[in-house]
Amino acid sequence: MKFRDSLDPGEQVITCNRAHALKLLRPAIVLLIVIFATNFLQVVTAGHSGWSAVGPIILIAALVYVVVRFIKWATTGYALTNRRIVVFRGVGGGGPVSIPLEYVAGVVGPRGGARLTGCGTIRISARGQTFELTCQKDPGRFSDLCYRAHLRRVNALR
Repeated sequence: MKFRDSLDPGEQVITCNRAHALKLLRPAIVLLIVIFATNFLQVVTAGHSGWSAVGPIILIAALVYVVVRFIKWATTGYALTNRRIVVFRGVGGGGPVSIPLEYVAGVVGPRGGARLTGCGTIRISARGQTFELTCQKDPGRFSDLCYRAHLRRVNALR
């Protein structure tokens, strides 16, 4: 994933990525179930012509759902610079959210099935707000990078 925000002078990108592809598992399962249900509906209602349009409508709705989820996944991402954590939200989610590293009170992670799936949730606390980076690839590494960048930033400001 590319960094899609402007950098301040002297700011460098440490890492930039998007959520793990496992986040697309639910839309894929929904699509498979809808394809199966549509075929089953076509076989069961073969003698009733009034039901012949229901299957394609359901299939088109499922395809729209999958495409929307894919676009949201592809346009949502997380970046860590030497000065801030940036959360890029999907289409319609507004602009990027920047969390200055000096405001970060804690980075907790990974949570979830990180060992089994290779992804997990990282929780960032900053000035009374909590941000969850869900389905983060290699959450232990990202959490460690956030912690190290936070320490460097706080020490540089002293």
